Amino acid sequence: MRARRTARDTVIWVVATAGIVAMVLDQTIIGAILLAFAVWQLVLVARRGGGLFVDQRAADRPGKPTVS
Repeated sequence: MRARRTARDTVIWVVATAGIVAMVLDQTIIGAILLAFAVWQLVLVARRGGGLFVDQRAADRPGKPTVS
């Protein structure tokens, strides 16, 4: 679980950094898209929603789905 969080955080910060670099290099559309994605993921993480890597093991179990 810790490795998943570390990977998620690393990917978010790399995307945010790439968005800033793209904006500096005058690639505004690409930079805006990357920054919007990074901000969206940070909001999901702040709400404890999981962000990029959502654990789907409970959804793959047979039977009636439950919300936990």
